[in-house]
Amino acid sequence: MAPNQQPTFPLRFLVDKDKNRIVMAEVSANVMNILFSFLTLPLGTIIQLLSKLQDKQKEIGCINNLYQSVKNCSDQVFWNQICQRMLLYPRNPCEALCQKLKLKVDDSEPTKYFMCSTCLWSNGWLLSTFAGARCSCGKLMDKEMKLHGDSGEETHGDGVFVKDGTRYLIFDDLKVLQSTPGNSIQKLLQLGYKNINKLSDKSQRLDLNKILNILNQALTSKTPLSHALLENGESKQKYTFSPKHGPKNKNWIYKLNITVRKSQKKILYAEAEGEFVDFLFSFLTTPLGSIIKLLNGNSSLGCVDNLYNSVKGLNPSWFTGSSGTPLLDPQVAPQFGCWKQPLKLNEEATPSYWYGTGVIKNNIGYSNGNGVISKKKSLISNPNAMKLFEPRSPDGTKEISMGFVRRPSLFVVWDDLKVTPLANNSSIEFVQKLNVPLDDLEEHVVSIGETEALNLLGASLTSNSKAALTEGLFYLLNKPKEEIKA
Repeated sequence: MAPNQQPTFPLRFLVDKDKNRIVMAEVSANVMNILFSFLTLPLGTIIQLLSKLQDKQKEIGCINNLYQSVKNCSDQVFWNQICQRMLLYPRNPCEALCQKLKLKVDDSEPTKYFMCSTCLWSNGWLLSTFAGARCSCGKLMDKEMKLHGDSGEETHGDGVFVKDGTRYLIFDDLKVLQSTPGNSIQKLLQLGYKNINKLSDKSQRLDLNKILNILNQALTSKTPLSHALLENGESKQKYTFSPKHGPKNKNWIYKLNITVRKSQKKILYAEAEGEFVDFLFSFLTTPLGSIIKLLNGNSSLGCVDNLYNSVKGLNPSWFTGSSGTPLLDPQVAPQFGCWKQPLKLNEEATPSYWYGTGVIKNNIGYSNGNGVISKKKSLISNPNAMKLFEPRSPDGTKEISMGFVRRPSLFVVWDDLKVTPLANNSSIEFVQKLNVPLDDLEEHVVSIGETEALNLLGASLTSNSKAALTEGLFYLLNKPKEEIKA
């Protein structure tokens, strides 16, 4: 294979010729690892990857509007340009594992490490995992360092997520089983096929474009393999989102002013401060697997729930790693989370880093004039604890995380989750552009806690009518006013 040529993989599948549908496919561990890696991808990465498909790209509810809003915002909206890039190109929490895939779906650059070439120790051994960070001396931290002794993850044996040498049956709805004759027969009978000779035996080579097409269709279609590989028409999946009604909201995180169009019984927009907008933008940095976990395996996104639940159903011994697979809860990459998070969503713990003058091998020290950094103190000579640059703050050299957008700040969040900064915008001009009878508008104040945040997340993923606020929060207006504001 030429150096720049992408690998391809054989795919064998059975087709129902009458329905032009894939009934069952058999794949190797290499292909299964690639498909399971979908669960580690943050939503912002998925949107960025699928944009390569151009006119074939499916929209994920209102999430595409959120992504475009970040793109359209001036960098003055954020603490710095790094914050904006973090949302547009979020880091995969399983980055090191995904680097081992035979074909990398996520083409993001691996994490790089930077120090100030002038200060080194005088700034407290400051380290940044983002290009473009500025040291406390005002200079760019542009001295790139190589991380020593980092295998990325604990050795996951042979394989990435599942072990090498295993084979899998995958069905048109992305349900996955171990490949055994018994599973093949049982599943074909369940699907109504008594005679395998009535199915055509086909094969294709899977390349990156076809893998991206499967991901694209998996988010909207109930038969993504057929749509992606047989080009079986357009998938037009309709979702009905029903918000969950939780107990009276005592532990609210945000207060939100929403404006309702009374005649249409819908939310027109919400006025929100930076903390709430940070929460919305953090959807982009959250991996697909973590979102499905938050929604109890029922995101209603095409067939990805089936892929997620198949991980639960497979024999644990077929997965790599002694501490269980990360696929069921990939978590948010370090420094990519929301500071004031109403959801039970974990940000991966930030590693400790050490700076030394050399490396230690077989109990012997070897000096390095450039200096060495490592996550393991025992691997380097004369180790000094490092301080990590925090981009989500006014001064990343000395302050803790405050979020992605500047404070104080005010935004308009529209029903379809387009976000507009209000800084330097005229309120009079804003009302004029609404072009709505003023007596048709009604303002409410609602409290957002965990239940409301989950409803908003679910609606943002599946809203066909591009009305995430209405579908996720309008039910609150039917409660007594004292309960809404509680």
